[in-house]
Amino acid sequence: MSRTTRSLKRFFISASLADLAEKRKNQYPTVLLTKEETHHLRDVLRLREGSLCLLVDGFGNEFVSRIEHFLANGSVELKPLEPAFHSEKEFLELTVAQAIPQDRKMDEIIEKAAELGIWELIPLLTERTVVRVSGDRVEKVLSRWERIAEQTIKQSRLRRVPKLGVLTAFKDLCQSASEFDQRFLLHPLARAKPICEVTQFVAKGRVPRILLAIGPEGGFSQNELDLAGSNGFEMLKMGSWILKTDTAFVAASSFLMLKYSV
Repeated sequence: MSRTTRSLKRFFISASLADLAEKRKNQYPTVLLTKEETHHLRDVLRLREGSLCLLVDGFGNEFVSRIEHFLANGSVELKPLEPAFHSEKEFLELTVAQAIPQDRKMDEIIEKAAELGIWELIPLLTERTVVRVSGDRVEKVLSRWERIAEQTIKQSRLRRVPKLGVLTAFKDLCQSASEFDQRFLLHPLARAKPICEVTQFVAKGRVPRILLAIGPEGGFSQNELDLAGSNGFEMLKMGSWILKTDTAFVAASSFLMLKYSV
């Protein structure tokens, strides 16, 4: 990203901007921001008509855009001018299945997942998961987590929002584990391999797909450990000590992302 582009403020749009890349410059259709994003643009950042900014869609697409008109309905019309240039590349598609912790710590985990560039985050339900989200609360909670991820990528300057999976039972996660090149489960077992000894998987012509499962405050049950073992999960540990689940998420995810980026 150029210095000029880096200084521009970023605004999130829920629709994909991918189809704009197929159009010719100056023939891009105008785009409307939500009222919430418009409020941030106009009333918080004090941007005005004619100012430049960046539109990001959370799917990896970003466009330098010009503020055209503030509308009576509380929205704003922007004109995409050209795609923003990016030199970074994907080294890893890391999916983390994280058991939902207590005290709304999942909100912080969502935020860290977006900052770290996690590909997908799956809210995991295990035998020892205390927090249970059910009924009409599911949609509200997932919507809150999506908003947290969207706001985080605006601040961190990443271009893609982590995919947010549905609430998934551990047995269902195990049934889909074969879709991944490597499957890891974090647990402080004596026989678990230190995470620093993980062998990097090389996928020809594509980035590797890795699944990492992290348990709740009480850890995985023996039944779950047995089920994971029979479905090809390799046991990993950060050390001989026990980490809080939210700390384990940041530490283990960061290590795997760094290992595949160098």
